[in-house]
Amino acid sequence: MTASLTQFQGRRAALLQVLAAGVAATVNLPVWAQPHSSRPIKVVVGSPPGALGDVIARLMAQKLGDALGQPSIVDNRAGASGGIAADYVAKSQGDGHTLLVAPDAVMVVNPFVFPKLPYDPTKNFRSVALLGKATLVLLVSPAMNAKSLTEFVQMAKAKPKAINFGSGGPGHPSHMAMELVASRLGLQLTHVPYKGTSLALQGLMGGDVNAVIVSMAEAMPQVKAGNVVALATSGPAAKEVFPNLPEFKESHPDLDISVWFGMFAPASTSADVVLRLNTEINKALGQADVSKRLAEFGLTVTPGLPSVLDELMAVDRARFGPLVKALGITAN
Repeated sequence: MTASLTQFQGRRAALLQVLAAGVAATVNLPVWAQPHSSRPIKVVVGSPPGALGDVIARLMAQKLGDALGQPSIVDNRAGASGGIAADYVAKSQGDGHTLLVAPDAVMVVNPFVFPKLPYDPTKNFRSVALLGKATLVLLVSPAMNAKSLTEFVQMAKAKPKAINFGSGGPGHPSHMAMELVASRLGLQLTHVPYKGTSLALQGLMGGDVNAVIVSMAEAMPQVKAGNVVALATSGPAAKEVFPNLPEFKESHPDLDISVWFGMFAPASTSADVVLRLNTEINKALGQADVSKRLAEFGLTVTPGLPSVLDELMAVDRARFGPLVKALGITAN
């Protein structure tokens, strides 16, 4: 009787240990890996519906949901140059179900432009994956009569500050790209900020500004319609559409510029969860329907480990940080 009781107690203790281990393992799993979990994967983006960031976020949310067997949603939190969305994710739980899709400016330029940024890109996030790079195009008004980048540079040098350019706002990628071009080619241009690149492009076509740098997707319809003149691009992806245009880097080695998009998780997210997410994102980027859809917006997909995104951010911070400070660019 005593022996039987002892055996029973031993079996009971062993069973409790197994159950406890199972519960602990489940608690430590990301939400989408827990049995019977119905919580959605939320991909947050600081762009309104229909914008490029939103398109990318919806593609990634769908592919992650399919791969992980979970519902997925896109949460549009536009405003503050992407800062509202970034701040929300920075303060979210690192359990694998809240992710951020953001362009380079949110992680690279904003810390230098906004004096009181509510999030710290270097401390509040973990890189998940580099999603793609968007090709940029330099456009000028037909009234300028500049037929090439060389002619544009000559005109700008002949009359410092006489040529103005529009951008999507202080610190916007379209602003920083043009300032980098001006800095590296020794130009003095006058900045005219707009509330978004679509308005800047309208300003160019209306004769209010002489030049803009916008994405290839924004540039193509206006170039084909003859409303603007394209002078240079930022990458080989434009060669199919603009085969005769030179790349910026042909004029200066440090003009390998583009707007990139990345996926990020809260800093508290475990390395295992980040690696799983990275694996699924890279699989998605390798699918023909995804690469084709992104190519329609001038994006080149770039699968890689999270470290690829970390290295890219470090290079861009070293390049744009001093430029922002030298130009005294600030935003409230």
